[in-house]
Amino acid sequence: MDAEDIFRKYCERNTTTLFKGFLMILEDLQKEHEIHFSKLKKSLPKEFLPLIEQADYLDKEKVQHLRKRTLDIGNEAIRSIEGGFENFTIDFEFKKIL
Repeated sequence: MDAEDIFRKYCERNTTTLFKGFLMILEDLQKEHEIHFSKLKKSLPKEFLPLIEQADYLDKEKVQHLRKRTLDIGNEAIRSIEGGFENFTIDFEFKKIL
């Protein structure tokens, strides 16, 4: 494996890690949203339930849309990084560790 391949894999791995982190944050946000809307539904009279349902903007469809957008952006970032490698010459100089 040459220097460019090593660096390419390093960039791809770290970009993937970054976007997995974004997906975890999205999951955390969804869970927190569900907890708070559940509390709201329990604490208000039942006649307000339709209004609460209408206000519930972070449904499964919206989360799936945001998840897809996050993955699309991550994949585009990886493709962009890979496309930029042709503009560089990458060499490594390994130092001896004593």
